[in-house]
Amino acid sequence: METSALTFALLNEHVETLPEHPSDRITLNRREKWGIALFALAGTLGLALAKLLPPEPSTVVLVSVLLFVEIIGMVLVISAGFSNLKLTFAHQRREFAEVLDFDMPHHENLIAWLRSFPPERLQAMSDFSGFRVERYRSKMPILTGGMEKLGLLPILAALVVQFKDTYWPPHPSLWQIVLFALLPFFYWLCMLAVTQRVRLELYDMLLKKALA
Repeated sequence: METSALTFALLNEHVETLPEHPSDRITLNRREKWGIALFALAGTLGLALAKLLPPEPSTVVLVSVLLFVEIIGMVLVISAGFSNLKLTFAHQRREFAEVLDFDMPHHENLIAWLRSFPPERLQAMSDFSGFRVERYRSKMPILTGGMEKLGLLPILAALVVQFKDTYWPPHPSLWQIVLFALLPFFYWLCMLAVTQRVRLELYDMLLKKALA
C-alpha cells in the first residue's frame, strides 16, 4: 500500500504526467503564429481606427490596408493547417487505433497505482467526484446554454436572420465592437468550464475503475 494519502491533487499530478501521442499535440509552426498575430492585430486596429478616425480618404486607405493584412494572416493560418491535414477515413481510423494502443498501457499503469491505496479512500473520493460531476452537469447550462441540443437547422436560421441585412463595407457600432471583443472571453470561460468537467469525469472514471 502507498504510505502517502491519496488526494485529488496527487491524482492530477499523475494524470498530467501521462505521455501524449504525437498526433494529440497541438503545436503551431512559424507560419501559423505569424498568421494569427497578423489576423488579430490588423483586425483590432482596423475596427478601432475605422471608428476613431474621421471619414476621410486616408482613413479608407488605411483601413483597407489593414483589412488586406488581416486576409493575409487568415490565408497563412488556413494554408498551414491544410498542408498537414489528412481527412481520409482510412487514415483517421488508423491513427485512432494507434492512439488507443499508445494510451492503453499508461491507463493500466495508472489504474494499478490507484489500486495501491486503501479501498475506503478510493470509495470516498469516487463518491465525491461523482457528486461534483452531477453538479457540474447541472450548472453548465447556466453558462453554455443548450447549444449542443439546439441542432443545426435553428442555428442556420439564426445566422440567416443575423446576416440577411448586412452590407459591405460593414460599419459596426461601438457597442457591437465591445460585444465582439467579449465573445472570445466568454468562449474562454466556456472552454475552461468544459475542460474542468472533462477532467472531473476522468477522475470519477479512474476511481470507479480502480474499485472494480
